[in-house]
Amino acid sequence: MKNIMRLLLTSNGFINSPLEKDFLEMTEGKTNLKVAIIPTASDPIEWVPESVGSTKYVAKITGENKVESGEDYLYFKNKGYDVIIADLKEDPEILKKKLESVDIIDVLGGDINYLLDWAKIAKLDKYLKDLLDKGVIYVGTSAGTGLVIPDIGLTWWKPEKCAGTDHIGFGIVDFVVVAHQKESDKEKTIENLIKRKKYMQSVTDFPWKVYLLQDGQAVKVIGDKIEHIGQGIKKFI
Repeated sequence: MKNIMRLLLTSNGFINSPLEKDFLEMTEGKTNLKVAIIPTASDPIEWVPESVGSTKYVAKITGENKVESGEDYLYFKNKGYDVIIADLKEDPEILKKKLESVDIIDVLGGDINYLLDWAKIAKLDKYLKDLLDKGVIYVGTSAGTGLVIPDIGLTWWKPEKCAGTDHIGFGIVDFVVVAHQKESDKEKTIENLIKRKKYMQSVTDFPWKVYLLQDGQAVKVIGDKIEHIGQGIKKFI
């Protein structure tokens, strides 16, 4: 495969949907590829006070993340891919060696704040873009999509309550994505998202186009070409 950046940034994944053809086009139909699944965002967690009376919350793992029985793992296995699990909680050097050995990085959905915290601890921000520039394909689902955008704070960030940089993503792409957008979710109606974008622009640097991804949709990036794809009306603000 040519060394060109290829990302499929989905709302709820591509498996069992028309988006699968877009993934297969990115892989040029090859199945003898190696894929690393990053499952960290889907860890079962709860946010609890760091100490009694503390206003700082930390994530506490409450159960086992059964990646090998998950949809993505089984999909790739059944297609004949060489599948490895690359948990961001691993030793950063071991993680880096794993990711340097694969053709595809698949980052699952879950809690984006938890994912971003661990991605920075793992120092993934120091080399992920280099891997993608060398031709490694990136597939993101929900939180996995959010990891590569420049700012994850559109729907929740308040500077008076949060640290100054806790909403800053990797910025590998120069647009923002809102996954699972639907008008029945009052926080994700177009009207409220427009208000939130104006608010973000009033308190921080927020110059980006925002793609509103309904489930079944994705943003596909191939080199300099960016497409909003999938079923339903394509919306952005």
